[in-house]
Amino acid sequence: MKKHTISSGLTLVLISTLTAATIPFGASPAAANGALTLVATSADGPAFDVDEYAVSDGDISVQVSDGAGDVDVDDAQDLNYHWDFTPFDSTAATVRVPATGEDLQAIDVAGRFEVPLPSEGSGTYVLTADLSADGGGANAVPASEVLTVKAGEATLSLDPDDPWFVPAGTDAPLAGTLLLEDGTGLPDRLIDLDFTRGTAGTDPEADAGFVPAAPGPLVTTLQVTTDTDGAFAAVVSDPAEDGQGTELGGSIDAATAATPDVGDADADAMLAIDLVSTNPPAGSTMALSNLGDGKPGEALSGDLTITAPDDTFDTDPGTPGVQGDAGTDPDPVEGQVVELSLDHGFFTDGAPLPSTVGEPAHDLTDLGATMTAVTDANGKVAFEVGIGRDTAFDTSTVVTATLDAVAGDLSEQGSADWDSTDPFSGGEVQIVLSPPSEQENPVDPAVAGDRVYYDVFATDQFGNPVVGEPVYLDYSGNLDDWDYDVDYLETDLDRSGDLWIVSFEAAEITIEGTWNAPTTTYTDTVGGTTSGTADITGSATVEWYELDFGAAKFSLRSSPRGKIAINTPVTQIVRVIDHMGNPVRGYQVRFFRNGPDSQLSEPRATRITNKRGEAFYTFVGTAVGKAKITAEVNDGVDIRTLSKTVRFGLPVNAKLRAVGSAGGKDVVKVKADRVAAGAVVKLFRVVRGKLKAAGKAKLNKSGNAVFSVRDRNKAKRTAYIARVSSRPTTVSATTNTLWMR
Repeated sequence: MKKHTISSGLTLVLISTLTAATIPFGASPAAANGALTLVATSADGPAFDVDEYAVSDGDISVQVSDGAGDVDVDDAQDLNYHWDFTPFDSTAATVRVPATGEDLQAIDVAGRFEVPLPSEGSGTYVLTADLSADGGGANAVPASEVLTVKAGEATLSLDPDDPWFVPAGTDAPLAGTLLLEDGTGLPDRLIDLDFTRGTAGTDPEADAGFVPAAPGPLVTTLQVTTDTDGAFAAVVSDPAEDGQGTELGGSIDAATAATPDVGDADADAMLAIDLVSTNPPAGSTMALSNLGDGKPGEALSGDLTITAPDDTFDTDPGTPGVQGDAGTDPDPVEGQVVELSLDHGFFTDGAPLPSTVGEPAHDLTDLGATMTAVTDANGKVAFEVGIGRDTAFDTSTVVTATLDAVAGDLSEQGSADWDSTDPFSGGEVQIVLSPPSEQENPVDPAVAGDRVYYDVFATDQFGNPVVGEPVYLDYSGNLDDWDYDVDYLETDLDRSGDLWIVSFEAAEITIEGTWNAPTTTYTDTVGGTTSGTADITGSATVEWYELDFGAAKFSLRSSPRGKIAINTPVTQIVRVIDHMGNPVRGYQVRFFRNGPDSQLSEPRATRITNKRGEAFYTFVGTAVGKAKITAEVNDGVDIRTLSKTVRFGLPVNAKLRAVGSAGGKDVVKVKADRVAAGAVVKLFRVVRGKLKAAGKAKLNKSGNAVFSVRDRNKAKRTAYIARVSSRPTTVSATTNTLWMR
């Protein structure tokens, strides 16, 4: 027997006691039939759980073949191989095992070599192997990838939500999966299912179970097999009966079994199951308790109760019909599904433990704004609600939360009033810029000499603003030439400017607010608390800058643009923007005009830029020609000169008329004033609001132009419009819209 050599890079040990006596009948000598190949197999399939893999059973092997069958090899021939491992974790790199060189398997039985899988973790393993030459230097097989398998820790999952609510007296499909970490399913695995019947509910005899594979009574144990995707299924059934009762507190346990020739993945899952009522019996009623009022961080308790008419439920399964109880009171509806929802706040089970010493108390667990529950033996569902940060507190100190409870056809509505005043613990002092509508001029930063308005808020530990809290204000920074209005205020909810501050020179000033806020903190890890006060501060820094005339941007524009018809007003607009992007007010602007009706260049208007940094001059040109506008902008020291030319022309009236249709074409005519003769006119189709070019011509000496356009829309009407371009003495014009069929 040859020695068995494995590199130190492998962590699994291969133990083989194979002998020549175990060579299967029919294996042919090497090279007896043709070129040799290597055929690798995995007894556990292309994907398996690491618990299913057994190195001692030779689960992975490489067989020498000549295409016609298995081939035995010369004792001098060895299998050389390595693995490339790619983890399921996409952030991890591929690993080669061994890192360099090849591992060697010297033992074969009838040409079959067992190859151990390295234990690198969960991922994809690719085996590359070659066969060395025999004693005569022949029959070698070159290296190639011969096998790819996935191995990992499989997870057994049951698909329904936990707990699983199944309507009593019905059948419900149960689904599950057995998957590796990357979602690869493990097929053909045995899964054992076990149903534990609930001991609570109104059904006097719990009788739900699995539908068996062969017709027969329901069973509480069932074995199923995964499909090609690793999925499996079963059916849970509850016999329908008069006075249908509920079965509560049951469970379904699922566990992998030992699959022949594969093994056991050693995975399990558990699912709570309740056979419930989805619609209360006829005549049932629901009562919802009053939640009352509280403040953020406080838990309010409530409950609802559902009852049915007396003797609704059967208490004696051995007697036909519905056998009621001895009392006359309404029967509690046990096992009824109830849907609860809130429009503000959340459901909670209190503050989490262990608590952290020194941290603010009343940090309730947020279980979401909806809740599904099942009534208990008294027909009740108990719950708690809380609230933390809610934007409704930004505009009101009291927020009313509406609670909706629905059970089948029954519904009730309740409410809780939450008040943000008197918080358990303070959170922050926030000093924020007031909205632009409250500012006199642009801010952040501001021009020296401009007031800047701020709002001051105090918030609770959740971030809700709190009203009526005293905040003391301090100012620091460049206080050489400045002013302010308050150093104390009480908080409110509006954003209309609680304070203003101004510096008359370039400066930075910090506003700091201090609030002696209430505190409620944990004193131990089991929820103990203590109350007190602590100073909370918040700040904001205001910046002012001085104008730099040389760095400002100046512009002059006309409105309307283009060539203007004579006797039409035209406005010249100067705009000044400083180096910070803010409009500059207070600059003097002198407007000069030369033409078109006068050649004198003289001051026509003096203006001051407004809050938008703009100054205006409007005039009317009464003659054809050009007007040159000059604007001089000054800050009392420096001057910037701007200029613009405005052209005036005779107005043109243009109309578009239909001539008719001929030869599949629309014929239209543009009729314009004679003064526009020689102007270029363009015809357009109007298609879904956009202009599509349809023709181009020049107006004749009568001011007319005729277009013949192929009718592209014979079944519907077509819209046309034309534009006449300007000429040296005339302005442009646009015709009416013409519709033609």
